[in-house]
Amino acid sequence: VAGELNLSDFHFEAEAQRENSIALVSRSSEGQTIRWEHELNGYTVTSNLSFEGFNSSLGDEFVFMWEAEGMPNEKGIDWERQHSSIYYKEVGLGRDYLTDGQSKDLITEEPLEWLAFKQNFFSAIVRNEGNFLPGASLQTVVPEEDSTVTMAYAAALPFEVQRVGTVAASTFEFYLGPNEQNALESLGWAEADRIIDYGWWIFGWVNRNVILPLYNMISTRVASVGIIVLIITLIIKLALSPVTWKNFMSSAKMRVLRPEIDEINAKHEDDPMARQQETMALYRKTGVNPLAGCLPALLQMPILYAMFRFFPSNIDMRGQSFLWADDLGAYDSVLDLPFSIPFYGAHVSGFTVLMAASTFFYMRLSMGNQPPQPQQPGMPNMKVIQQMFPFMMLFFFNKFASGLSLYYLAANVVSMGQMLFIKQFLVDDEKIRANIEENKAKPRKKSSFQERLEQIQKEQAAKTKEIKANKKKRK
Repeated sequence: VAGELNLSDFHFEAEAQRENSIALVSRSSEGQTIRWEHELNGYTVTSNLSFEGFNSSLGDEFVFMWEAEGMPNEKGIDWERQHSSIYYKEVGLGRDYLTDGQSKDLITEEPLEWLAFKQNFFSAIVRNEGNFLPGASLQTVVPEEDSTVTMAYAAALPFEVQRVGTVAASTFEFYLGPNEQNALESLGWAEADRIIDYGWWIFGWVNRNVILPLYNMISTRVASVGIIVLIITLIIKLALSPVTWKNFMSSAKMRVLRPEIDEINAKHEDDPMARQQETMALYRKTGVNPLAGCLPALLQMPILYAMFRFFPSNIDMRGQSFLWADDLGAYDSVLDLPFSIPFYGAHVSGFTVLMAASTFFYMRLSMGNQPPQPQQPGMPNMKVIQQMFPFMMLFFFNKFASGLSLYYLAANVVSMGQMLFIKQFLVDDEKIRANIEENKAKPRKKSSFQERLEQIQKEQAAKTKEIKANKKKRK
């Protein structure tokens, strides 16, 4: 064969066709045959490509050219584009991808185990029985001015053929289906399930091993996806109740100590080192740890971010209605605007408005339980942040999946209920004060680390005083 041989230039006829399979054949006048056999099994297609009678004239370079255009399937083409890209896995490496929602290109350096043209809820994946060779060319293009296409995909995938006599053959496997965890895992292709972007590191682990099994278990008993979201929210908040309690108690202790801390601040207004030493001595004497509330708050972060990834990526949310939302996998709209607001859109998401409002009241309630903090020079004003943050969420979440806003709304409501219950029935400032006074009366032995730290602080304080004294003498 002289030059390139493109299968698109040949005429194929159906030689054999059954319910789930078809064999396409193209024959030349010289007795050469190209055969494409396709067999459908669920979401997968197995394709056997063979060349017969070409001998050595066929050459050794084979490239599978694969191109596709993503059609809009959901509400909001911008949202779909942000979750569309080419995902792939190189041999010996983890799953990787081109940047979501952007025009990108890449030449691979290692053999490819599989490659996927991914949209938010559906993907087309291909693999070759002998892996694709290094040097594959991958490209995504976002046609900004064409609203009928989410993304254009293109891949040039070099591969090898198996030769037996005058026959050269290769087998391809395709997956054409939903981004659903069980369906992708059943393929047996390494990390193919990670096409679903549940988040990286611990966040993805939490979603795949905790949240998804919990969701699947509840879904076998509850039909409404919206109710499932509310149940998951309640379970998560109850599981985190000890963390919430620890955080609240730490704030209560700091609030009780606030008058004494204010006295120390006034006493050593011009001596930061002495102020710090006496404050730390007060904490040690009373048994109060000012950082006790930080660790519980950090423990909640993996759950919060995991949920941020889980609900927009879970295909079960797609097309499921709840209250006024007709699709929990896309944004909800209680008011369509006749114009578009920059960075906001042309609709008003009801769940986002309620979520932002609940965030405002939750932050006010939470800040009310914190002891007042003096404004530090150069530091942001927390009251201003408290006012601005919910407003910013209106813009940020307006185009997000309504199922996610529903979760955050429910989480805020449950959190406020927990805080009010703890404050009303479980926390007594007088008992906390009595416990602190009791701790003050107990002799506390300093650890060697504390002794060394105090010694260093005293030396620094003495050095600071000496420097100030020298400056006064010079004047």
